[in-house]
Amino acid sequence: MKITAVRIHNLASIVDAEIDFLAAPLKDAGLFAITGDTGAGKSTILDAICLALYAKTARLGGDRGNKVEFQGDSIRLNDARNLLRRGTSNGYAEVDFVGQDKESYRACWSVNRSRGKSDGNLQAAQHTLHLLPDDTLISSDKSKTVKQIEAKIGLTFDQFSRAVLLAQHEFAAFLKATGDERAQLLECLTGTDKFSRIGVRIFERNKELKEKFELLQASLASYTLLSEDELAAKQTSLNELKLQIEHTKKTLTTTEQNLNWYKQANTLEQALKQAQQNQQQAQNELNAIAQQSEQAKQAQSALEIKDNRSRFKSLTAQNIELNTKVSDLKSIDHTAIITAHANTLSKHQEILQTAKEQKQTAEPIIAKARELDSQLAIQAQTIANLTQQSEKEQLQLNDLQQQFKQSQSVLDEATKLSAQHQQWLTTHTQLKPLANDWNYYQHSFNQFLNATEQLKTTAHQNQKLVAEQAKQATLLTAQNAKVESQEQLLASEQKNLNQLNEQQRQFNIEQCDAKLKNIDYLKDQRERYKQFNHELKYSTQQQTRVAEKLIQSEQAQNALLQNLASCEQTLKHNEYTLSQARLRASENVEHLRTQLAPNEPCLVCGATEHPYASTQNQQLNNLIADFETAYNNAKQQRDSAQTQLHQHQTQHAVLVAEQTQHSQAIQIAQAKQLEIKTTMQDARTELNDLTTEKLDETYKQLSEQKTQYFAVQTQLRTLQEKVNQQLNALKTEQHAQQQLQNQHVELTNQLNQLSSKHNELSVQINELSAALNAQFEHSDFWQQLQSESLTLSDLNKQVEQYQQTLTQLEQSQKQLDSANQQLQQLTPLITKSDHALKALNDDLAKAQQQQNITQSQRLALFNNEQISASDYQTKLAMQLEQCQTQLNASQQAHDNAIKQRDEHAITLKNVEQRLQEHAQELTSLEARYLEWFTDFKAQHSDASHEQVTILLTLSSEQIKAHLKQFEQVSQTLTDTNAALKQQQKSYTEHQNTDKPSKNHDELTEQLNVLNTQQTELQNSLLATNTAIEQHNQNAKTLKGKQAELTTLKTQVDQWHLLNKVLGDATGKTMRNLAQTQTLKILLHYANSHLKTLNKRYELTAIEHSLDIAIIDRDMADEQRSVNTLSGGESFLVSLALALGLASLSSNKVQINSLFIDEGFGTLDSETLSVAMDALDSLQAQGRKVGVISHVSEMSERVATQVHVAKKPGGYSSVEIV
Repeated sequence: MKITAVRIHNLASIVDAEIDFLAAPLKDAGLFAITGDTGAGKSTILDAICLALYAKTARLGGDRGNKVEFQGDSIRLNDARNLLRRGTSNGYAEVDFVGQDKESYRACWSVNRSRGKSDGNLQAAQHTLHLLPDDTLISSDKSKTVKQIEAKIGLTFDQFSRAVLLAQHEFAAFLKATGDERAQLLECLTGTDKFSRIGVRIFERNKELKEKFELLQASLASYTLLSEDELAAKQTSLNELKLQIEHTKKTLTTTEQNLNWYKQANTLEQALKQAQQNQQQAQNELNAIAQQSEQAKQAQSALEIKDNRSRFKSLTAQNIELNTKVSDLKSIDHTAIITAHANTLSKHQEILQTAKEQKQTAEPIIAKARELDSQLAIQAQTIANLTQQSEKEQLQLNDLQQQFKQSQSVLDEATKLSAQHQQWLTTHTQLKPLANDWNYYQHSFNQFLNATEQLKTTAHQNQKLVAEQAKQATLLTAQNAKVESQEQLLASEQKNLNQLNEQQRQFNIEQCDAKLKNIDYLKDQRERYKQFNHELKYSTQQQTRVAEKLIQSEQAQNALLQNLASCEQTLKHNEYTLSQARLRASENVEHLRTQLAPNEPCLVCGATEHPYASTQNQQLNNLIADFETAYNNAKQQRDSAQTQLHQHQTQHAVLVAEQTQHSQAIQIAQAKQLEIKTTMQDARTELNDLTTEKLDETYKQLSEQKTQYFAVQTQLRTLQEKVNQQLNALKTEQHAQQQLQNQHVELTNQLNQLSSKHNELSVQINELSAALNAQFEHSDFWQQLQSESLTLSDLNKQVEQYQQTLTQLEQSQKQLDSANQQLQQLTPLITKSDHALKALNDDLAKAQQQQNITQSQRLALFNNEQISASDYQTKLAMQLEQCQTQLNASQQAHDNAIKQRDEHAITLKNVEQRLQEHAQELTSLEARYLEWFTDFKAQHSDASHEQVTILLTLSSEQIKAHLKQFEQVSQTLTDTNAALKQQQKSYTEHQNTDKPSKNHDELTEQLNVLNTQQTELQNSLLATNTAIEQHNQNAKTLKGKQAELTTLKTQVDQWHLLNKVLGDATGKTMRNLAQTQTLKILLHYANSHLKTLNKRYELTAIEHSLDIAIIDRDMADEQRSVNTLSGGESFLVSLALALGLASLSSNKVQINSLFIDEGFGTLDSETLSVAMDALDSLQAQGRKVGVISHVSEMSERVATQVHVAKKPGGYSSVEIV
């Protein structure tokens, strides 16, 4: 992997920059320096490379949760968009590189603000990858682009950060760290923190399983079991309760059957009463509608005069409306209305003439006004221009004066601050060497203080561990004696347990249970057989009784069928006779119609034409009435016969269903008996031949044997539990013994480790103290740090304050120079602006005076009214148009009044003519009605005109509905009479059938007592059965829990061993173990690089630890501490370690571009020379190495430089020199 070009636009302090490694001078330089002042933006170049390739940087990878305000947008602290330069609308980072496939690519990361404006909302970043040289797009999706780049380069972001951006400054601290600190640094540098998490997870898993095991052990105590005696007693009680419940159930059935007889009797009695009520209700309904039906018949006769009355009523209403209209038309005075409109028309003609004259007079005045308006417009434009120039000049003068004041204020403030800062720096001169390279000294001080504190802690821990080791030895001796005693007691109890187990094997509990179940089954089957035999007898008796009733029912049904046939024959004969009579009556009526004289009025309707005239023949009517009576009687007899037949057929169907039900019951009982016989024959044993008494005796003997077995079983379980307790106790003591042994060994190891650590800390403190005394022996802060009267954080604050004050002094001096220069420039500009402003104000006053004179002349033209000439001319035209409009409206109103007068005269004539026609028609209608009423009153003597009016309100549908209702109620009365007779018969038959010996109250009381007994027995049965089921369930659950406990115990032991070897709450044990191996691999890679840098030294890891030693080849392979290396040698070793980490991270990836940031500021000139020689050797290997530093000596040694220079305004430029 090789970087060929870097381009930056608006990132941090860099506005635009391009670094082309394929162009001279970088093309021919294997080593180059990135130089510039502190804060110029040197590290921004590395950020841009990371952004373009991976869309993130190492410097912004810390805080992931907090948000900050970024020019109006709220974004996270680790968001790469924080690098966008302030006040810009877009920015990007672009890198050209050669991948592992030898192809050239271009990666670009960019960010924009909305609408291309600097104050627009921050948009999401874009990330693209193109193939060069044809610039083919490979990916534009952010996540896919990163994966593509990782594939092309062969490195993830973390690997790239370690392999390309060397971290030799971190390895400088790595060399001088303690073992635990070195493990933490290795974990951070190599990204192998997963081992710490594994150690923590082992510890947590061990803790979880241990807590789960303890909870499961505690839960076993909540399960209780019945003893063998209790279980046997419960079983016996259960069987007795079943027998009692069966007996009570049979008694309940008999009692309920007797109560059902009273219930059916009550039901039949209620049905009889209901039938009586229905019959009475039907009779009442018929009486209630008798008058209504008579009225419907009269209304049917009155329908023929209904049209006459409707027409009479309609004409009357129309006459009222026409009379009203005549009165309204005659009340209007058309002459007065026409005169009023004529006066208005004359007035509007005079107004129009006046407006025309006024418009003609105003024309010369309007012309003069327009001339003055032109002059005023020119004067106003002149005043506006002068005013604008004056205001602009005033603003410029004010701005210059404000700048002068600000510059003067800045000058005064900068002078004051500069003096204050210089005084403070003089007072704290001893902090100057610390401020120049505080990172180095802070690390040294921190190492010294940490080592001193650790030395005190180690000594205290050593004393504590010695006392603890003696205490553990005493406890271990006592625990060994407890284990031996527990083993002897367990052997004795186990022997007793084996003897009881041998006794139990001689008794077959399964065979005993099988016999008991067979006896229960045999008794149950015999009882069922008796029950089915009883049901068979009862169903046979009932079947015989129902068969006799069916024979009687069939005979009665035949008689009813014969009666129905006779009635229907009579009905048909009467129907034929009636139809013949009606036919003859119809012929007679046709003959009578021929007798009517033409053009003579009809007595009924008054018509002179008689197409359907008719009269009545009294003799034929009487004959037809007799036939109708005979027909209705025959129809009533036929309907009655049908009703009786239907009722009897219903009763017959009930008997047939009852017969079928009894037949099915007999078949079921016979089938059940046969099934019981077959089942008992198939499962026949010697118990089948025993009598009931012998079965009970055998059952009792088997139950006693089973009870004895369970008693022994209880004793055996108690002894087994005791043995288990002894075994658990032994395991507990053995576990405690093992723990004490482990603790003793662990304490010994800890003492050895503390002793080794104490020696290391003593050597480290002496070395650090000697190095720091050489530089700060007479400094107050060093003496205070050693005496602990000054903390390192306080010293850090003092150094930071010194650095800040020095920076502020430089800023104040720059402000002072800038303010003086600006004051000198502003003074002549202010004087010139003041003179120009005065001249403009004089010209403006003259122009305003001339404008006022012209304005006065203009106002005088229209009587001081503020109105333009055009508006005044428009106003006169609108007045003229308005007068013309009013005149037109008056003329139209006058014409309309004349027209309305003529129309009203025609309308009045038409209305009066219609009134005359209606009067003639009303007279004719009334005459016809009176003739009809005379005939109607002859048929209905109590008829009146009011009654006829009421009858005519009934519609044809209402008349038909009333007549139909009368017919339905009559039929209902017939049906209810038949139903009443049937209910009376059913009630009498039930009273004469199988009445119980006890009355209803006695049977009810007996049923309540039996139900109470049955409920109590069922509750007892449920409680007993629940206790047995709970016992069985607990036994089954305990068996499963014991198995689970055994499995869990195995897991606990396994994870305890893992936790003992690898786990702890912080993951330290697993981390140190894994990083020991990582250190060996890292040193292997580092030594291969160290040989090319300096063949004198070789790194080695001290066995079974994280400590590092150096082998000096020039001193006969002497092995010594890395703390004895000089500054230059430490740099070489740190660089070799950084290169080793790069090789470890990149694995098989070839890396030809390296960048080294920081680490050169603390080197003296001699050490720096050694470092430069090492860098020269790196470029000699074919790699392009970039060094970031502000050290001047390095800049002189490296010919090719990428110089980042600060510019005024807060931005930097990049130049290749």
